[in-house]
Amino acid sequence: MQQQSAPPSIPSSTAAAMVFTSPAPPIAWQPIKDADGKVIGHEIFNRSRTASAHTLESDLALTHAVLSPIEPAQLLGAGLLFLNTTFESLGGSHLDLLPAHQVVLEIPSLGHAASSEAMARRPALEALRARGFALAFNHSVLDSSYAPWHDLVNYLKIDFSVLSAERAVLMLQWARRISGATLVADKIESSAQLHLAQENKAHLLQGYAVSRPEPIAARVVLPSTADVAALAEALSNHADTPALVELLQHRPALMFNLLRMAQSQSLEARRPFLSLQALVEAYPADHLKAWETMLQAVAAKIPQLPQIQQCEKAYPRLSAALAAKAQGQWPDVPAAQLQLVAAALLLGHILGLTVDQSASQLLPGSLAHTVRLLAPEWQALLPALARE
Repeated sequence: MQQQSAPPSIPSSTAAAMVFTSPAPPIAWQPIKDADGKVIGHEIFNRSRTASAHTLESDLALTHAVLSPIEPAQLLGAGLLFLNTTFESLGGSHLDLLPAHQVVLEIPSLGHAASSEAMARRPALEALRARGFALAFNHSVLDSSYAPWHDLVNYLKIDFSVLSAERAVLMLQWARRISGATLVADKIESSAQLHLAQENKAHLLQGYAVSRPEPIAARVVLPSTADVAALAEALSNHADTPALVELLQHRPALMFNLLRMAQSQSLEARRPFLSLQALVEAYPADHLKAWETMLQAVAAKIPQLPQIQQCEKAYPRLSAALAAKAQGQWPDVPAAQLQLVAAALLLGHILGLTVDQSASQLLPGSLAHTVRLLAPEWQALLPALARE
């Protein structure tokens, strides 16, 4: 058997370069259950903000955490995801990145609104419905001034924390006038409130007495401001696919975020990809711009550390070396596929993930299955992280 050369190693200083991994915003989600106790979805919260204090920037950070977490925080695929919004964020391009069929947007009330204001905002809400999002409203939408929105209601949340028992029952009765609306008894905090909601046949139940919010220990890979500036320049210059691939290969934080987002979105179901080139081409220009806008909001607002610069220098060389070794071992596999696998597995290796974990989080299903079957062989090819 031909003796293989020793795998390249990552300098110890670049092992520390993954300081660009960071806890996501403090996130929790609360199960929402049907009348039989089955969990149909979750409402997700950024716990660093009160319900009235979140902003477009905090909404972008939460969206980033939903799309690109380092597992075990898998936030998509576990039923519906109810997202709080602001009217500013409802117009944000980041919504293009979310799988609309899995997301329910919680629409804020207008305060003391006139029907003319509700009518003025109706086209934006109609557009969200047309894109596949379901819309949830709080019980204030039952006021006659919100009549222009009534046919847009998918979920109607009755807030038991601010209503007397009699008023909550009355709201549930009134809510049934809105055809097709699913009624959610929300903020149920006592067994008496739970019994009242069940007795009056609320379709869905949410609150401490139903299930407490669960903290999510999500971590993310934060790009640097330099990463995002390079991406923004490439997109503004209408860079072609090879140029964007080269950018990703030299910016490991961007590479991780795009691979992770594609997997979270189940992109391969719509646009199968088996190479970095095909991955980039799977995203229309406006979605790449939306991705850049989202990353702009979460980019690390700190000077780039020398360790990260060294990691970025080492990553393309080591990724290419890993792909070349794999090509020697599996000469019949297309080189572009091996380049994609090498890029993903090297990132995972730097982050401390196993081959199985890296494949599951960063590769399309067809490639991930094959990589998992060959995990020992890939593990033998990966460079060993030097320890401090």
